[in-house]
Amino acid sequence: MRILIVDDERNQRDSLAGFLKKLDHIVFASESAQKAVALLHHETMDIVLTDYKMPYMTGTDLLHEIKQRHPTIVVIIMTAFGSIDIAVDAMKSGAWDFITKPIDLDLLEEQLKTIETYLSEQHQQGVKEKPTETIDGGNDFVIKDPSMVNLYREAKRVANSKATVLITGETGTGKEVLAQFLHQHSNRNKKSITTVNCTALPSNLVESELFGHEKGAFTDAKNMRKGRFEEADGGTLFLDEIGDLPMDMQIKLLRFFQEGEFQRVGSNKVIKTDVRVIAATNIELSNAVEQGNFREDLFYRLNVIHFTVPPLRERQKDILHMSEQFLKLFSIRENRTGLLFDTSARKTLLGYHFPGNVRELRNIVERAVLLSPNNVIEETCIQSSLQSTANKNTGTLPDSVEQLERDMIQQKLEDSKGNQSECARRLGISERVLRYKLRKYHLS
Repeated sequence: MRILIVDDERNQRDSLAGFLKKLDHIVFASESAQKAVALLHHETMDIVLTDYKMPYMTGTDLLHEIKQRHPTIVVIIMTAFGSIDIAVDAMKSGAWDFITKPIDLDLLEEQLKTIETYLSEQHQQGVKEKPTETIDGGNDFVIKDPSMVNLYREAKRVANSKATVLITGETGTGKEVLAQFLHQHSNRNKKSITTVNCTALPSNLVESELFGHEKGAFTDAKNMRKGRFEEADGGTLFLDEIGDLPMDMQIKLLRFFQEGEFQRVGSNKVIKTDVRVIAATNIELSNAVEQGNFREDLFYRLNVIHFTVPPLRERQKDILHMSEQFLKLFSIRENRTGLLFDTSARKTLLGYHFPGNVRELRNIVERAVLLSPNNVIEETCIQSSLQSTANKNTGTLPDSVEQLERDMIQQKLEDSKGNQSECARRLGISERVLRYKLRKYHLS
């Protein structure tokens, strides 16, 4: 292959060029992005390996130039660890991958073999873009839509990093699933991911829940209790709905990010933990910062690596694909194997806007499995399920609140695989209150 190396450090260029020539590649080298642009006007390249940090014109600037003028060239960004978040942004702009310095030459060689196979296939097929891919999104579900495939590929590349991750997106899009995916593909996966729903925590107990407390620290503190940061030591802490965290706790959380330490409530002892933090929110934190509802310095601490999970209505290839997977899941659970969607049902699903996103799709398919009188699920059955979803928003406020509470308990109960202690913890309520709610809503 014909490979161009772009790096302002001569030793790096020469070392890399020597390695690539030994692999029988035709190698060119440039000391700046500007000279690389000029070279590409009269030389054909298969791959450009470019450093990110260069004077006058960065590797990202070069990437944009190449994608505009030479869209078939594969671009790989070389970066130091501290600029991984920038490299991830470059991936969203069309980079094939990024590799960190010092470069693992064995890993690079494997990458080049993969790219060579890909370019050969593209040449034979006469197409200029990657074929449709799928990726295991966790929870036994395969993701097919290109936007989600790219997002999960990027997530997999940064899974081992200690950098903080911020996940944004509408309610029900699968932000927690992405957090679990990051954890499972990290070297911290020997421990379970620790999840905290910031919305569910009473404001007077947030600090104790996160950082723990000593015996006697407050009226009900009958024993010493470790907080979630201590429980997650060596693992991953997922802070869901971080945008709802009270302002005074934002200050304490910022201290942890700055110093890597905290104190239990009622103690002066400083505790250090090794925790990778992933945060998620369905609000636009930058707007919350402007409105004075979220600290700007904490926002920047969280926003090191940022993933936005697109709504289901923008992921057309996932709608039917995930519908089939939910259909299989609930068919097995309800002992109704062999169920199928007919053509009209498929069209109805594709034409729906899914305001509740993946969570709503799951509920619609579950109802269809329960209500369909035949093995073929027809349009009328899907429409009935859609109407049931819409009816949630037409009742009184108390009715709507109760329905929301019921759905949330049902979801957390499923996520906890029926473990009531874990379900209560995820909901931020006591087991006694949970048992009352289960009886009230006839849940089991």
